[in-house]
Amino acid sequence: MARQKAGPGRPAGVDAQETRDRILKEARACFAAYGYEGTSTRMIAERAGLATAALYHHFGKKSDLMIAVHRARNEASYARMRAAVDAASTYAGKVEALLLSIHELRRSDPEQFVFASVARDEARRYEELREIGQDKEFEELFAEIVRFGVKTGAIASSDAIQARGALAATTFGVAM
Repeated sequence: MARQKAGPGRPAGVDAQETRDRILKEARACFAAYGYEGTSTRMIAERAGLATAALYHHFGKKSDLMIAVHRARNEASYARMRAAVDAASTYAGKVEALLLSIHELRRSDPEQFVFASVARDEARRYEELREIGQDKEFEELFAEIVRFGVKTGAIASSDAIQARGALAATTFGVAM
């Protein structure tokens, strides 16, 4: 009996983590370019060279995949920003380190910021993406920097709310 040619699936010699990473990479590109509704799991699977079933095996439904892309993107970006901020010893140094790290991330991988913007917008539209809109990790980092500024006397406590808003707006501007 002749053996049938296998369809797309995980290529030989590729482990599950490599497959997962490839799915995340291609999903981020699709979500950034086409949004949540405009992206299909089939589109992602084709770009990744996999069967659609592989996406469901690793991530479940499309909303779980978008949330996983969001988490992976935040994890990588946050770690770099956090390290830069922690290395600085002054309020101005922490702000500068944050902005420089965002600028470098933006320069080296602009698609991640397009995805972040799309993901925030889509989280407002789709209940199943609510977790993305509720993520406050970066806001807490901004608040921590401002608290440091207040503690060290670099900014007045009465200016903390405005300083936090200015920091958030500035970082958003650099990112976009």
